[in-house]
This record gives sequence, structure tokens and C-alpha cells, in this order.
Amino acid sequence: MNYKELSYKFMRIFRKRNHLIHRVKELDKGENGILQTLFIYEEIHQKNLTPGELCAIQQLTSGRIASTLKNLEKKAFIKRMMAEDDRRKTIIKLTEKGKIVAKRIIDDIAMSINKMIHKNFFAFLTDYTNKKVV
Repeated sequence: MNYKELSYKFMRIFRKRNHLIHRVKELDKGENGILQTLFIYEEIHQKNLTPGELCAIQQLTSGRIASTLKNLEKKAFIKRMMAEDDRRKTIIKLTEKGKIVAKRIIDDIAMSINKMIHKNFFAFLTDYTNKKVV
């Protein structure tokens, strides 16, 4: 397997990713990326983001972030709170519902990528071994 084939497989996984996300009927387009980003920062980096930081990470306008956060808050996926260290700052936190949905999406995507890598790694090894033996 060459890099081009591998890159095509990754692209197919990322297209399928939309299928995984659409299983969560409550999510609109664009909301999944914000949920995933918030989950990664809360769970892995132990950091709560501000709307401005989310704009920079997602490379979206403040207007787009504001409307998406409003929708996610209405759906009870997130809550906005004042930062403890600076009451002028607003931080965004996932609710339990938001954490469950974000984790499920991330786990599904990771499993798809893992399957593809595992399958293609062994195909590569088999191909490599057969060429070496000949």
C-alpha cells in the first residue's frame, strides 16, 4: 500500500465521520467540531476554553461561534460560566450530556481509524514480507 492509497482511505473515514455524527440527531452542522474540541480540552488538557480561544482553535468567526454556542446551550450540551479567576471572562463547559455525545463521536472516529490502520498495516507487512522472500 502506498501513501496515496492510505490518504484516500483516511479521506473516506473522514467522510464517514459525518455519518457517525448524524446519528446524533440533535447536532447541527458545525456543532460536532465544537463539542469535540471542548471535550479534548476539558478531558485531556484539563482546560476550559473561552469563546475567543474556541474561535482561534476552530478558525471560525466570533459570530459563528456565538450562534453555535447558543444552539448548543439550548440543547443542554454546554453551559457558559464566569471564570473563577476573572469574573469578566466567560468559560464554556460541557454538560454530562455533552460529554457523553462528544466522547461517543470521538470514540467512533478513533475506532474507524484504528481499524483502517490495523488492516492496512498487516496488508503492508504481508506485502513487504512476500517481496523480501522472493
